[in-house]
Order: sequence, then structure tokens, then C-alpha cells
Amino acid sequence: MPLEIETLKTNIKAAFKLGSAAGSEEKVAELIATAIHTYVIAADVTTPVTTVVTGTFAGTGSGPIAGSGSAICKGRLS
Repeated sequence: MPLEIETLKTNIKAAFKLGSAAGSEEKVAELIATAIHTYVIAADVTTPVTTVVTGTFAGTGSGPIAGSGSAICKGRLS
């Protein structure tokens, strides 16, 4: 999913509100760190991959080896 800036802003505002209510800078820092971590790992990652293989098979029935492939890989950060 694409990164949601509005969710990040909402979570940061909540961090300040909850941390201020608790009177704790540590709580504010913890909640902001969690908000940023949650925001970043929500990213979709798309990576093109291309491979080419060449060589020589040296066993029974030896001969050249050639191949190639490509793909678009998608995943999430963790």
C-alpha cells in the first residue's frame, strides 16, 4: 500500500496529546517512534530483477548452458 501521510500526522498528534497528558517526554518519544516505524513498514517495495546465466556443462552430454529471466518482485518492509 502507498504510504499514508495523514495517518502518520494523526499518530504523531496523538503521541503529543497522550505523552503530554502523561507528563512524560519518554512516552512522547516512544509513541512518535512507533508512529514512524508503523508508517515506514507500511511501504510497498517493488524491485525489477533480471538474471542471465551462461556456462558449460561438463558432465555426460556436455555442452553450453544459457538462460535468462526477469521479474518484478513486490514485498513489504519488515
